[in-house]
Amino acid sequence: MRNEKIYMYGKHALLEALRSTPEMLDKVYLVDRADGELAALLHTAGISVDRFDPRTLPTGVERDANHQGYIGRVSLHKLVHEYGDFVSTLKVDNDACLIVLGEIQDPQNVGAIIRTAAAFGVAGVLIPEHNQAQVTGTVVKVSAGMAFRVPLVSIGNVNTTLKDLKERGFWTYGLDGEATQSVGDEPFDAPTVFVFGNEHNGIRQKTLESCDVPLVIPMHPGCESLNVGASAAVALYAWSVKHPGALR
Repeated sequence: MRNEKIYMYGKHALLEALRSTPEMLDKVYLVDRADGELAALLHTAGISVDRFDPRTLPTGVERDANHQGYIGRVSLHKLVHEYGDFVSTLKVDNDACLIVLGEIQDPQNVGAIIRTAAAFGVAGVLIPEHNQAQVTGTVVKVSAGMAFRVPLVSIGNVNTTLKDLKERGFWTYGLDGEATQSVGDEPFDAPTVFVFGNEHNGIRQKTLESCDVPLVIPMHPGCESLNVGASAAVALYAWSVKHPGALR
């Protein structure tokens, strides 16, 4: 990961990166000349800018990228934190909430969850290295730039990570359609970790068994289950109602 670059697309995401963490960008490509706030932010950050023809995209950019004339090159190691570095400085109190992604395959869902995490004051999104959609330009774009506001953390084994977090005082919750405890009834009175599972298979059984409490989102019996992005939004809202301090 140390030298890997990814490309982010769209003006909104680029502006958010420049406002929040301009040090993560090492190059910007534009179809048209920058003006207004974008020009000012690029000048302040001292980031190199190249113009490009949309018919001839910069090397490394996906051919079907919906860039809208704005591309930023990001150093992945600056965007995605190592778990040990992250957890060593993490403030663990009752308003602390983390998300662990459990083999989510669709980058759209990963981006949507990151955006929701930022909206509800989550302290970090933990992303396994294997069997999991990684951070890409699509993820950053779908997150509406919020990938630069909430820490993204690379982890190895999910169950080992959950064990470590529990030893640090976190209470772990797995979203599961077969659970009996409603997400709306849980007090969330301890530092919290939510595990969100695969789009089709949910959370792996061993991981679910590692969670302290399986939670369900009550739904009308005639309705199919929510997708993982929508489920995450419901669960995090239920948590945030009891933790207004996380939104400040």
